[in-house]
Amino acid sequence: MNTTSIVQEEFIAFDLETTGLHPVFARIVEFGAVRFRGDGTVLGTFQQLVDPRCAISPGAMAVNGITGEMVSGQPQIEEVLPLFDEFVGDVPVVMMAHNAGFDLGFLAVAYGRLGMQTPVHRVIDTLALARCQLNLSSYRLDAVGSSMGLVNAVEHRALEDALLLKDIFLNLIRLSPQVVSIDKLLKIVPVLSFKQFEANITQAPAGYEVLWEAIVGEKVVEMCYMGGSRPGSIRKVTPLGVIQLNGYIYLSAFCHQSGINKTFRLDRIASYRRLE
Repeated sequence: MNTTSIVQEEFIAFDLETTGLHPVFARIVEFGAVRFRGDGTVLGTFQQLVDPRCAISPGAMAVNGITGEMVSGQPQIEEVLPLFDEFVGDVPVVMMAHNAGFDLGFLAVAYGRLGMQTPVHRVIDTLALARCQLNLSSYRLDAVGSSMGLVNAVEHRALEDALLLKDIFLNLIRLSPQVVSIDKLLKIVPVLSFKQFEANITQAPAGYEVLWEAIVGEKVVEMCYMGGSRPGSIRKVTPLGVIQLNGYIYLSAFCHQSGINKTFRLDRIASYRRLE
């Protein structure tokens, strides 16, 4: 039981910008996070653009203003995620994001692709907290911030949104009745965890043993794929891993034709063979 005053507790507010909406098909393009105490003291920040090695959708670009030129030459996810992991640390802390399932989904897939263990920290969704504490027509991050008179930039960049989220959270817990401890906070909103969103598979799905051998041996596979923009086309790929999300199993692989990492639904692979 944690009855320590909430003003003495440490928290991490975080936000991601991505190339699209689906964590299997899209990629992270920016991390933003702020570590702070419940009294408002900022203890550290983390911000980093990421080269996603794929195109950024027009919709995502319109929201965050991040272009392909901005991320070109930036560190890739295998360099950035360990730095974010180090910033988060091992000491138990409550993390938070707005519409947290979105961010947790992307992070869980990224951790899984790299074979890294996800953080063990508890996560709360400030969207759920805002719904409990406020009566608004919209609970988008900018709408909640606007209702509190907090200034937000026009473009949704990761660190700026994480800092706004910190201020929103501090305002929400001070509303009557005040949230005075972690225990009280966690009674108001459901606790989420990274583990709930883990998507990596550690063994071959039935019928795909040869594909799994190609992943382990880093072998090239030639496959007939019935999805995408060219259904039925023959593609050469180097499988990287298999992940599961929302009831579907996906193959993450380097596509030799396009020169980038892509994701393929396993049930749409009509046939495949390993190339020696």
